[in-house]
Amino acid sequence: MIYDDFSSRGCGSIVTRLSDDYQDLCRKESLRERLTWFYYDEGYRRERDERLEYFLKFSQRGKELHLLKRSRDVKCGVGYRNEGYKDDGTDCIPPEPQKPPQLPQTEDDTQSRKFKLSRGEKWRILKNIGTVSIAFMVQFTAFQGTANLQSSINASDGLGTVSLSAIYAALVLSCIFVPTFLIKRLTVKWTLCLSMLCYAPYIGSQFYPRFYTLVPAGVLLGLGAAPMWAAKATYLTQVGGVYAKLTDQPVDAIVVRFFGFFFLAWQTAELWGNLISSLVLSEGEFGSGGGNSTTSWNKIKLCGAEFCVLGNGAHENLERPPESEIYEISSIYLTCVIVAVIIVALFVDPLSRYGEKQRRADSQELSGIQLLSATAYQLKKPYQQLLIPITVWIGMEQAFIGADFTQAYISCALGVHKVGYVMICFGVVNAGCSLLFGSLMKFVGRQPLMALGAIVHACLIVVLLLWKPHPDNPYIFYSVSGLWGVGDAVWQTQVNGLYGTLFRRNKEAAFSNYRLWESAGFVIAYAYSTHLCARMKLYVLLTVLMIGTMGYIIVELLHRRKQRRLKAIAEDPKAAQAEANQPEETDDEKDDLDDDIIITHL
Repeated sequence: MIYDDFSSRGCGSIVTRLSDDYQDLCRKESLRERLTWFYYDEGYRRERDERLEYFLKFSQRGKELHLLKRSRDVKCGVGYRNEGYKDDGTDCIPPEPQKPPQLPQTEDDTQSRKFKLSRGEKWRILKNIGTVSIAFMVQFTAFQGTANLQSSINASDGLGTVSLSAIYAALVLSCIFVPTFLIKRLTVKWTLCLSMLCYAPYIGSQFYPRFYTLVPAGVLLGLGAAPMWAAKATYLTQVGGVYAKLTDQPVDAIVVRFFGFFFLAWQTAELWGNLISSLVLSEGEFGSGGGNSTTSWNKIKLCGAEFCVLGNGAHENLERPPESEIYEISSIYLTCVIVAVIIVALFVDPLSRYGEKQRRADSQELSGIQLLSATAYQLKKPYQQLLIPITVWIGMEQAFIGADFTQAYISCALGVHKVGYVMICFGVVNAGCSLLFGSLMKFVGRQPLMALGAIVHACLIVVLLLWKPHPDNPYIFYSVSGLWGVGDAVWQTQVNGLYGTLFRRNKEAAFSNYRLWESAGFVIAYAYSTHLCARMKLYVLLTVLMIGTMGYIIVELLHRRKQRRLKAIAEDPKAAQAEANQPEETDDEKDDLDDDIIITHL
């Protein structure tokens, strides 16, 4: 018998065959027990019990089945069309029906969203982390080497500083609109490739540095930098969560460790980039004639905290090197950018292997201008607002060491050809401390390391205010550069890791905000670079550092209070009941991806 009425009862299409015993009992209409009906729904079998009285109504009426009439006449064998049914005229009980075809699974199906990974996948994850880190090292060998020379080799009319300011001004705008949109469209891997290519025009513009070549190229670089950094941070945070699941370790410790390894490789770019520029400039005629012996004491007295860009235009140590040497440096750097893009395209696994589709499905779906401005919505969160000052500080301190320290201290007192050697010390110490602090965080926590960074940079600012640089004391230059790298390593590893921990659910928007406010720090520092003397710049830095540290302390206090509240809820049923009565709030620290990972033992 075909029971089409089951469709209206939410059972789906049900076709089954009663056993011989059940058929006899049905004919006698004496069975008063439950029958279990099986039917298929999207590839898996469910069970449903229905009382026999419902079916006996149909056997009493036989082939008429007039109770099943809806918009059409339904007779025995009519209604749900089953190709496996042939009417044999016996109480409308059909032979063995064909199994209904399995319906295709949709992406919304919970089962299809889960993905399996073996324990051995952790080695592949480490390979991907290493590959991304090496690609960024090669990429920023070119950019950091170029950027550190801009305030010295393109000092005329402040061209170098203006071009750097254009980079980070464009980066601010890009952080608001571009990263989330581009990552949604191209995925994380190909966003990395496209964004890294945007660095090539700026390097190429060094062959013909003018305002109408360097500034537009800087704008293009800034537009590409925001999605590149956001994609990188998303990749590291995502695979860090998967790695933590595979190894049964805390997510925040793994994420910080991955960021530490990344910044180890990334900060060595300072070494290689500055080594290339220093070797080329030192071996050339500019380095052999280098300016220390001819620089007067009156000129040296104007270096350091007393240095003012507008008052030192005729300083002999700030003259532009020969064009042939600049062409050689730029050619090497341009090659590095191309190689970095090839490394990512060929050797980095796409994030879809580690749940990129699941992450995108779990995130809030936005469209149109909402999708482009998702980063702006992040600003409504209290944690994000409190982290803005410390993030701005990170940009300002990097701008100072890369532009003001190199110009006011190194180039002014030692010469342009020494910039690379002094900055190598910054890069080496920064790289080593990035790895050290990334691993040390698991044992001592984040707060002591953040305190270390704040104390080191505050002390260095005081030293730079009091110190009179002189070429007879070169070791002080290297010491200041190295210690500045210690502080910068703290900010790069710990603040990035803090963003990844607090905003796991909205990683793209969070790291876009990180780059936005870091870039704002760069823009602010470069904007006043040509108008303020070094002493005033140091006062501004110290003020921003103090405000940023206070904001970070408040974040830690709020986070600790939240952790205590969650612990109390877990232990006290009354507290849990009271919490249930409160309005539900989104927890950015919870990532549903953990539930979608199935670990296999292959």
